Amino acid sequence: MIGRYLIRELWAPLVAATLLLSTLFFVMAFLRGSELLLGSAVTPFDFAKFTLSLVPSFLVQTIPIATLLAVLVGIGRLADDGELAALFSVGLSPRAFVRGPLLLGLLLTGVMAVLTFSLKPWGIALMKATAQDIIRRNLVGDFKPGTFQEEVSGFTFYAESVDRGGAWKNVLLFDGRDAKSPLLALAPSCHIESDPSADWIGFSLEDGVLHRVAAETDEYTAMQFGRARFRADIGEAMFRKNSFRLGHDEYAPLELLAEAERAGQLGQPSAPFLAAFHWRVAQVFLPLAFALLATPLALVRRSGARGRSWGQALGLYVAFFVTARILVQMGEKDRLAPWVAGYLPLLICAVAGVALLWRAERRGLA
Repeated sequence: MIGRYLIRELWAPLVAATLLLSTLFFVMAFLRGSELLLGSAVTPFDFAKFTLSLVPSFLVQTIPIATLLAVLVGIGRLADDGELAALFSVGLSPRAFVRGPLLLGLLLTGVMAVLTFSLKPWGIALMKATAQDIIRRNLVGDFKPGTFQEEVSGFTFYAESVDRGGAWKNVLLFDGRDAKSPLLALAPSCHIESDPSADWIGFSLEDGVLHRVAAETDEYTAMQFGRARFRADIGEAMFRKNSFRLGHDEYAPLELLAEAERAGQLGQPSAPFLAAFHWRVAQVFLPLAFALLATPLALVRRSGARGRSWGQALGLYVAFFVTARILVQMGEKDRLAPWVAGYLPLLICAVAGVALLWRAERRGLA
């Protein structure tokens, strides 16, 4: 009975916190990618697809802290209204209050599993494909003649003008991807080549001169060409210019295991992939652990609980993830077993919740 009653109390703050935090994360993502999303080639459909692709990633981040906040606010409301004192006076123990939050945490753990293993990898793939298509169209649509452009990683290019057909005139293109042997191409015209299904964009220069310098020997070479093609990775450009740095988030959990196995076969460190995998799995169970931790914390606060819940939830969340980040980095550097680094933060949270609940049972809250 008390479990169902608490779940009804927790739903409203859970939904409100999830929506608020997801909106905040979206605003931060929009600011990081403003140059990409505000380009002339972006359509409302592009914006909608990009937003949809980020939703699973936002939910993975917001659901754990929303669970923590919902338990603190929901049970705190009972304390403010005097309902906790009344329930304790009829003989209910602190242990009775943990069933509802744990049931909610278990349900949200299932949601986190679906997001982590299925929807989040799908969203990241959609986001990359959408962003690469946008940056390809922005590169052509927003090109400014008479200025040097560096939107594409490793390339600097300049064109005096653009004709009606979209061809660049009197072009300079510097290819610095190979620092030991950079290339400089000068040509009277250049056409843009692209494939919507690929993550590259091509520059096709005609009737120009190619200059090459070998940095180690200072050897200089110049040659004329009828046509020269350069192919650039616009996916890399997107992440560099718009601050979308996914790191291991780019991989699905099972892909992390595959990358770890591949790294081992090549004689490279596999610990970074293994630590990321175990931490990704541990995150699935965070709603359950946070529900267990937040319940005894909320029970011992009798007045003004609602006003302090946001600050307490934020403080706990920051402390937990700072600790988790330190441990995971130790796992990535192989200073700690990757599975220990991944699951230890979750275990600390769960043990702290059990200890606080045991303490509340021993001392009593009536």
